[in-house]
Amino acid sequence: MKPYYAVARGRTRGVYRTWPECEKSVKGFTGAKFKKFSSEREALDFINANKEGCVPLAVKQPAVTTSSSSGALKPSNSGRIQKRLVPRKNILHLKKKALCKTDVDEWRSQGVPVVYTDGACSSNGRRGAKAGIGVFWGDNSPDNVSQPLASGPPTNNRAELSAVIAALKTAHEKNLTRLIICTDSNLLIQSMNSWIKNWRKNGWKTANGEDVKNKDLIVELDTWLNRIEVRFEHVAGHAGIYGNEKADELARNGAVRYGG
Repeated sequence: MKPYYAVARGRTRGVYRTWPECEKSVKGFTGAKFKKFSSEREALDFINANKEGCVPLAVKQPAVTTSSSSGALKPSNSGRIQKRLVPRKNILHLKKKALCKTDVDEWRSQGVPVVYTDGACSSNGRRGAKAGIGVFWGDNSPDNVSQPLASGPPTNNRAELSAVIAALKTAHEKNLTRLIICTDSNLLIQSMNSWIKNWRKNGWKTANGEDVKNKDLIVELDTWLNRIEVRFEHVAGHAGIYGNEKADELARNGAVRYGG
């Protein structure tokens, strides 16, 4: 049975029945988001779950029509609004998440550069671990980075942080003032968006009075974030998102060359 290729973000959003059709929509498209499924329903659910924008308290459920020009099944503009009851404790979190998503989308529409970063570490936390960093600016970009972790113990978190630092160094060399950084690390995003202010205020100590883990990289990253305005966007790892898959590949290749 032929698979269904869902393109949630690409040149033409929809469901394709062949890889060549899908590839035309996503190859070279910055921020492409796509995935292969065994059923049409799963493919459509993926598209609906990854639509542009964010409406936290009401979700639009579109009908489905067939595009005669591309052969892709595409959500139509018509549909009902289905209300969802959301616990009060979650409302502020959802609103904050929606605002962040809206901000990133606005930056994308303004042409702000997008880069994907990733860290890789085989045998993470164990003897013989090897770590590498990956930074993906685009296909065949001379700015892409694939290197072994340069300093400190080889861990996945250090690799993730180092990849972002490498991206910001390149952005500075390119005289960029704003940058969208896509990463699959929730820990990194929480650290940069929520925790770093208190860490800085407390002299890079945690609430328990202990030194922040990977303090050297966190402090360096904080310095770069004062030079370049950044929006972090979380992307699902190993979900067929082109830029993330490329950054992961670069990071894994870098880890292979780790010398310990």
